[in-house]
Amino acid sequence: MYRLKIFLNSFFALFAVVRLTGMETKNPVSILIFIMFLYIFSGLNNDNTESRIESKDPFISAVLSLILCTFTLAAKYEIILGGMTSTLFCGIILLFTWFGLFLIYFYLSIWLMQAVSRLHITGSTYSSAWLSVIAVISCILCWLVYFLHEYPGIMTPDSINQYAQVIGAYELSNHHSIVHTGLIGLFYGIGISITGDAHFGLALYTLAQILFMALAAGYAVRTMQKATIKTPVIVITILFYALMPYNGIYAVTIWKDIPFAGCVTIFAAALMRFLLRGNASVSSEHIEKLRLSEYFSIVLPYTLSGIMLCLLRTNGWYAFLASLPFILVVYRKSWRTMLPIHAVILLVVLFVKYPVMQVYDIKQADFVESLSVPVQQIARVVAQNEGLSEEQLTFVEQIMDVTRVAEVYQPDISDNIKNLIRENGTDYLEAHKDEFFKNWFFIGLSHPKTYFDAFVAQTVGFWYPDISYEVGLADGIYPNEFGLYWKPILHGNAIVKIREILFKLQDLIPLYGALWSIGFMFWVLILTIALSLRNAKSANALIGLPMLFLMLTLMIATPVATEFRYAYALFFGMPLFFTAPFVHPKS
Repeated sequence: MYRLKIFLNSFFALFAVVRLTGMETKNPVSILIFIMFLYIFSGLNNDNTESRIESKDPFISAVLSLILCTFTLAAKYEIILGGMTSTLFCGIILLFTWFGLFLIYFYLSIWLMQAVSRLHITGSTYSSAWLSVIAVISCILCWLVYFLHEYPGIMTPDSINQYAQVIGAYELSNHHSIVHTGLIGLFYGIGISITGDAHFGLALYTLAQILFMALAAGYAVRTMQKATIKTPVIVITILFYALMPYNGIYAVTIWKDIPFAGCVTIFAAALMRFLLRGNASVSSEHIEKLRLSEYFSIVLPYTLSGIMLCLLRTNGWYAFLASLPFILVVYRKSWRTMLPIHAVILLVVLFVKYPVMQVYDIKQADFVESLSVPVQQIARVVAQNEGLSEEQLTFVEQIMDVTRVAEVYQPDISDNIKNLIRENGTDYLEAHKDEFFKNWFFIGLSHPKTYFDAFVAQTVGFWYPDISYEVGLADGIYPNEFGLYWKPILHGNAIVKIREILFKLQDLIPLYGALWSIGFMFWVLILTIALSLRNAKSANALIGLPMLFLMLTLMIATPVATEFRYAYALFFGMPLFFTAPFVHPKS
């Protein structure tokens, strides 16, 4: 019976791999894969392995497997079915594939938990603060090369829109975070007052951003030192921050997403510092009061990064609100500290978002901006001419020109459809929000597969690893009407070629490419949170929780599929998320 179980598990696992990869069943490689699965499942089902499995492991592994199976089938079901049309055969193929994938993910999760239980990355470490200083200096020196090549900084249409607001050419709008626009204006104004050169003013902002992101990296490194993460891991972290090409190119790109990523990282690092000092220990009779130095090293960074987390991106505000109850529950023993801190964050954010913006008459993002996924789903139904009821068609015609939907619809970008609505339908949509959601819901009931396909096309890059997309290809300053242009200080064909190679290596080198994958990093984030919960470390799990909620908001309302900058905070904060399960409060 044992051997039959191993054989069947290996067969279903092979079946899933064959369907998922499109491999021919006659391919001799399939036999090698089958033998490999026989070996793996035999090793994982022996008494020695099973004796080390903790009581929580099967449940956590099952939950992880269900999540990953769902992601995989959703992203690849068309490849798995291979053009089959028979409902019965499609159902059987999907069922067998799902079962095989579940087995693979389940036993992989079990193995990972066993491996992690034997992995020790804390202990003796080089404790001198000079290591974090080296991290800051290394980042600045490496990123300055990008700055000299991209002087005064990379500016896309979004950046130029913010610049236009700074100089008064466009009205103020919170569509691109008025706080970030204000920061650009601050350094731009200083630069203009010194030299009168707009490019110097923008370069001054870019240099400030480089410094801030380097300090965020240094704060993360210093936090890992305080957590006694072993020095080789910290050295790898420093190299990651300084040398990874997307860190360098984004450090000189004028987008709100970049300082936002720094704030998320500082917020996570400060949460780790609260954990280290024992604030989450509900068994302790006495929590040590904050020392004066800790107000500057923990409370101030946590408060300021929390405020900016909420103000730089709208989904940051939602992620903070979603995380807040969990933070307060886990740190309930330290309510005298945590309640005032979060009250300050909420009061400042609410003051800026409402009284301040109303006084200065700052225009907010329109309603349609938050409807990227729903309008894409409706547009896909219309574009594929699948048919609507007379009442539904009448409503859709009120918000967009249905005769142009098929022409402008793009499965992975919602801007075309949103702009089509903005031409004539914005006012009607604003006045009939309830009717919109009612029609959206009932259209979905009639066309569930189309809605599902539209959702996958719009979001798949954020939750599935094997998706191809370009990173860091923006260069210089995009064409504009304000006289801004690219003025590289460091230039030449050799520089261009090196830059091109650096951003192509991800497509050539296995494993390294995973460090560029949003979906893979998201899976790692989920795994690290699960590992913390497995070890009953709720405070450790909190370190990655705001980032988890940020990713979920992207899946609900992203305007562009697989947009790396939207998830950049996941990459910049990954050293902290990855090490969080291994950290222990100091006794």
